[in-house]
Amino acid sequence: MRLMLAAALLAVGACSPAAETAATAPSTPPALEAVTLPQSDGAGNQMVALEQIGEGGMFCAGGEAWCVLTGDEGAVSVAQDGGAQVALPTRGERWPNAIVSQGAAIVGVIETETQTYSGGGGSASHLTLYRVANGAAMEIAKLPYAAAIDIRACFTEEDTRRRMDACSDQYNFVSRVRLDETVTSGAPRIVLETAAGTFPGRVTRGEDSLERSALTQADLVWAQDDVCSFRRTYSATAAGPYAPDAELPACSDYLEP
Repeated sequence: MRLMLAAALLAVGACSPAAETAATAPSTPPALEAVTLPQSDGAGNQMVALEQIGEGGMFCAGGEAWCVLTGDEGAVSVAQDGGAQVALPTRGERWPNAIVSQGAAIVGVIETETQTYSGGGGSASHLTLYRVANGAAMEIAKLPYAAAIDIRACFTEEDTRRRMDACSDQYNFVSRVRLDETVTSGAPRIVLETAAGTFPGRVTRGEDSLERSALTQADLVWAQDDVCSFRRTYSATAAGPYAPDAELPACSDYLEP
């Protein structure tokens, strides 16, 4: 059962000009604007939203040129022009988009790992992309996709006081996947953009929050994680799979619930 986590921003009244500034400054969980679809590059590759056909689990692009079908227990398969279904080896949620390119389609499956523990829990998702063509599917990339983790940080009334009622450490990671519109020929390039942050302020799972100094009003904000807020461009390799233009950071605070 998927754990649904909400990131809550706590606001506390200020008692000084500096505190008032911190309290009124905008502070929200990390977010990225949705990609406007359809999106095309200069080579004619196109990224589109899959549209549901009928009342079942069939979602298609280009009319019914490419259809992604969802079955029991997270099974996902792909069919071209109403032909035989190609089962994808990964189980999970259907990625809501597809990239149509030169007689092939890039589709995806979202896998989510969840963890619960006393006073908190978390979930982390990865997106596995497949290129489907000629009745076969090849995995081309696995991308970090989303994460939300909430860790209890108050166990006594003194803890609650020292943390100004901000009684959980929160870690949020979001992403968006889009086409590189500068491509003028050949296969599509895929751009991954991410945003990550923590609350209250900059926290890390490698340190015990209770060992920190007492929180102040200025700490009750979301802090952007510059390392885990990044952009990578994935390009096809000669062997077929895609590779990023630079190594990805581990971001284990977010991606390992």
